[in-house]
Amino acid sequence: MFFEGSEKKLEVVVKPEAGYLRQKDESFWKQLVQASRAQILSKISSESCDAYLLSESSLFVWDDHFTMITCGQTTLVDGALFFLKQYKASQLLSFIYERKNEYFPHLQHTHFFQDIERLREALKGKAFRFGNADEHHLFMFHADQAYQPELHDTTLELLMYDLQGEVFESFRSKNQESDEIRRRTEINKILPGFQIDDYVFQPCGYSLNALKGAEYYTLHVTPQELSCYVSFETNVFYSEGYRDLVLKIIEVFRPKSFDVVTFQPSYCQSMEVPGFERRSLVEEELSCGYGVVYSHFFQPAQAAKKAYFLKEV
Repeated sequence: MFFEGSEKKLEVVVKPEAGYLRQKDESFWKQLVQASRAQILSKISSESCDAYLLSESSLFVWDDHFTMITCGQTTLVDGALFFLKQYKASQLLSFIYERKNEYFPHLQHTHFFQDIERLREALKGKAFRFGNADEHHLFMFHADQAYQPELHDTTLELLMYDLQGEVFESFRSKNQESDEIRRRTEINKILPGFQIDDYVFQPCGYSLNALKGAEYYTLHVTPQELSCYVSFETNVFYSEGYRDLVLKIIEVFRPKSFDVVTFQPSYCQSMEVPGFERRSLVEEELSCGYGVVYSHFFQPAQAAKKAYFLKEV
């Protein structure tokens, strides 16, 4: 069985006159998620945010913006277009759509260039590729309009591949319970003090949403050997940068390679990671107000591997 872990992401900020997003009826968000070929599994809330755990990743809703992340064979662009039928481009302050390169893109219903052609029918925008086309890379489309994020409006995306060790085996074990996974991996202690909502998929897979006020973090694990993938994302602000948090997370999951993506209103200095080499570094000041830094790190090969056996032909 194969499941595509690589994710798509949508982040939208609306103007005050558009109304509070959290006051939208629950059916609105259910329709948006269903348009993306996903389902809502559960929900937790803080005084500032509603966090929905999805059959394929997560949705976070604040009064003036929302972030939605989907994986598998979802069509997040359809969810985006559903939203754009309800809200005009003139009601938006910011619109950002991302898509990570997939393991098996031929199994997806669309590709990035088809997505942006459809999005451009609703709003003008600019498209970018972060990273080389023949390596790990990230596609991004954003509305072509000026926006000034708040100083602490930052995001870290950490995308990890080829896990090693006991943690990897913990996620691959059958009949796991979420509390057992948290006990063995201590992933809920990466950022303490958060309300946790998590789910164990069968035969394997794990998702976690965490809330504390307006802050969130989310974790998604696809532990299949053929397409092993883990994503971590947070909007928690660190004045000294995200390096220490990245080191803490990769110590838990022990990936052989990973991407670091940061969004900040001002320039964010690229980081060095002990034991890893940086294969690519892309920095871009977007006209929508964010400075984006994309890096791909890898561990140099120590020995030859055997070929992966797919099937008899």
